[in-house]
Amino acid sequence: MAVAVLLILLFVLLVIGVPVGFAIGGATMISMFLCSDMQMVINAQYCYSGIFSFTVMCIPFFMLAGTIMSTGGIARRIVNFASALVDFVDGAIGCVTIISCMFFGALCGSGMATASAIGSMMIPEMKNKGYDPAYAATIVCFGGIVGPIIPPSLSFVLYGASTNVSIPKLFLAGILPGILIGIIFVAANIIMCRRSGTDLRKNSNNVIEKVPMGVSMKNRAKNIGVALKDGFWALLSPVIILGGIYSGVFTPTEAACVSVVYSIIISLFVYRDMKLKDLYNTFLDTSVLNGITSFLLGTSTVFSTFMTFEKVPQGITAFLTSVSDNSYVVLFLINIILLIVGCFLDTVPAIIVMAPMLLPTVEAMGVDPIHFGVVMAVNLALGLCSPPYGCNLFVGAAVAKIKMESMFKYIIPYFIVGIISLLIVTFVPWLSLVFIH
Repeated sequence: MAVAVLLILLFVLLVIGVPVGFAIGGATMISMFLCSDMQMVINAQYCYSGIFSFTVMCIPFFMLAGTIMSTGGIARRIVNFASALVDFVDGAIGCVTIISCMFFGALCGSGMATASAIGSMMIPEMKNKGYDPAYAATIVCFGGIVGPIIPPSLSFVLYGASTNVSIPKLFLAGILPGILIGIIFVAANIIMCRRSGTDLRKNSNNVIEKVPMGVSMKNRAKNIGVALKDGFWALLSPVIILGGIYSGVFTPTEAACVSVVYSIIISLFVYRDMKLKDLYNTFLDTSVLNGITSFLLGTSTVFSTFMTFEKVPQGITAFLTSVSDNSYVVLFLINIILLIVGCFLDTVPAIIVMAPMLLPTVEAMGVDPIHFGVVMAVNLALGLCSPPYGCNLFVGAAVAKIKMESMFKYIIPYFIVGIISLLIVTFVPWLSLVFIH
């Protein structure tokens, strides 16, 4: 009874437009008051415990690092390096956008931050190359979902913190799936551009005459070298962050702090693209964003705890195992559940709420919890591009200055490509576990 009241209240509050954090917290408090004998003080206690964690502290620091990188010249140099790598293919600017999202995602770990930072630079460039603004925004949105998968990933931090799974191992597990999804999106962009006749190499003003293969390779290597030299300090950042984590020099939270300090030093004193006033604005923007995220995290922890007290995880396990004792069938059903959840909830509350409930089920089926963490991250990353809640869609539409509805004809094929990627990651666990075992 209590669970039914909770879910109905949550659905009603979300439908009438109550902000997600208030909807989750309000539904939990009302259900707890009406349908249980639990003390209401538990709400405050678990809200506090949900954010009072050394591990969770890395979230605001990675957010801050991403904001600094987007305004301090680091993101721009990453784009230049990506451009030097793939300027010879059809749909080159679109491919550059996706690869830049992959690099930037390895710095900040946030899908929305990636879409915002790269989109503000690349959408105008794609428009100038003849891309439909709606298609340009769609590329940025789906490129941005690679951010929560390629380490360091905020999704993995939340999953690890809520399930006590090793975060460094989750980071290692996300490397190949993130790269694979990025490559699949690059291939999809090339196909889409060829079908629409957009940004074709044979129509490029830069290709005036054919040159020998050797000369072409030499020129390309030279361009890559120039971009690498200019962006060396920007590209060194993920090496320091991830290398420090995997070598055991520092924890993910310490790595996030190092990332902030490194980004400030490079932006202020090496590239000099940021002033002290800009630094103040980045601190302000990140503080607002962190306030929203922390509130979501706190209320989601209470929601998850209440569901646990009501033995919902055990009920889900019993139901799914009664449907089938095949782990692949259960994972397929869980994928459907998570895709639906991702349409209505942000990644933060979705992971905090769903991970503790679903993990006992998949562990009972013999699924590795690290592999399941990657599957969950990919599912909810797709939710960033799923109406009605898709945060990346709002970011892309705002940057491109278009209506979100105009993107739907492009969202559908890319979402199908994303589903194919999800199925590969789900049913080929080797991709996630090759660096773990």
